[in-house]
Amino acid sequence: MANELTPQQLQAAPSTAPGVPALELEEIQGDTLIGLQKLFERFVFFQIKDVKAFKSALGKKLARRITSVRAVLGREFLLRDHKNQGNKDPLPNVGLNLGFTTFGIQKLVPEADLKDPSFAAGAEAQSGSLGDPLSGEVPAKWLSDFLGAKIDGVFLITGGTQAAVDSEAQKLLGILGAAVSVVHDETGHVRPGAEKGHEHFGWLDGVSQPAINGLSTPFPGQRLMDAGHFVFGYPGQPATPPLPWMNNGSFMVFRRLNQLVPEFAQYRLDQANSLGMDPVLLGARLVGRWKSGAPLELTPLQDDTTLGADPLQNNNFDFSDDQAQRRCPFGAHIRKTNPREDFAPAATQEQAVDPHRIMRAGIPFGPEVSAAEDATHKTQQERGLMFVCYQTSIPNQFEFDQAKWANNPRFISPLIGKKRPNDPTGPDLTVGFDPIIGQNSGAARTTDEPVPNYPEGNVRSTLNEPHDFIVATGGAYFFVPSISALEHELSA
Repeated sequence: MANELTPQQLQAAPSTAPGVPALELEEIQGDTLIGLQKLFERFVFFQIKDVKAFKSALGKKLARRITSVRAVLGREFLLRDHKNQGNKDPLPNVGLNLGFTTFGIQKLVPEADLKDPSFAAGAEAQSGSLGDPLSGEVPAKWLSDFLGAKIDGVFLITGGTQAAVDSEAQKLLGILGAAVSVVHDETGHVRPGAEKGHEHFGWLDGVSQPAINGLSTPFPGQRLMDAGHFVFGYPGQPATPPLPWMNNGSFMVFRRLNQLVPEFAQYRLDQANSLGMDPVLLGARLVGRWKSGAPLELTPLQDDTTLGADPLQNNNFDFSDDQAQRRCPFGAHIRKTNPREDFAPAATQEQAVDPHRIMRAGIPFGPEVSAAEDATHKTQQERGLMFVCYQTSIPNQFEFDQAKWANNPRFISPLIGKKRPNDPTGPDLTVGFDPIIGQNSGAARTTDEPVPNYPEGNVRSTLNEPHDFIVATGGAYFFVPSISALEHELSA
């Protein structure tokens, strides 16, 4: 899913530049930089009940079952050959990764300080700062499994079939026995047929992932970034990790996000009628792309499905020549979360945006919308996204993106004053919230300029959003160690 590379990118992978350390691909867990191959992904959240027994199983049996980036690379070519031979049945391709919360780390390595304040506090404590509605100090919408210090770790078990994933989970839990208890167990899966690769609202997902220096060749418009933004021990990391065994590890953010799909579809239709515009165009302006993946910057008034599916074209743009937001609104989801070249000339992309990028690796969960839900415009069965991302600083990457960009009505205006079309001396714009993932503690919010002013015009319009259509129902912060750290330091 989200951050998988293509074989053509990997075939042309550049050699590491002089002076830059080569990536230790056999040590880095596979989901962090490329993404475990997955049609199904089972998340097994657990609590450690017997530390000594868990450490023994981890060091002797589990650590070397973990799927590395090296293994993921090899599987990409197997998948290519399998497809080229005309095979349509999925390969099992079982993958296994493992991460620990601050509670789990403290059980395994008492008093270890990973020097990330958000990781140390935990996702529940940080939820209010992300805009999650609270009941007192507790996230009001979260499932009880994610509340309190219940979760010590998570196994990510992936594969091409449900049977292969479940078989690996059974073996894993059999090895651990009474050393752990399962707190929450849930499986995500890619959507069927033509919707494969699309999230439940219908948009193509994972289009704008960064490429990694020394690992992949970027497509046109794709940012080539140092691995240290996502994995410790390499250029780009915010600071030297305080503990040597953190090298080749990464912080992982997990968020269980419900998507109110029929409600969002009806909302777009109602708002489009009120604004006097096409609901399909309105949806594209909320996201910044058409459902095909084609960006508004390249095709502002109608979808281009050929462009949307072409990785040589669908990411080859920036916002430097759209400073009147004629093509793409400043508040659109893809512009809020990756404001490429929007900060120039005050700050370069490398200074202003790259330090806050994340590597996404999520997967949808839940069934397709039923006929009854479609008819009543009301969700009856939960569905959404198992959101996963990797970084080397939770405060400066995931939390920054959510709080400072998605949830910030002023967005970039305090640094670079953004104006309305044909009003260069007017007040700076209040852009509003990200209309997709923005949160306001459950309160109503607005987004600026849903009606296009392309190629000319100065229509002033505001989209009112009465409530969230994406609802966080759980979350946790993890550290995903290197395979050697699992085998030695964490199992000693």
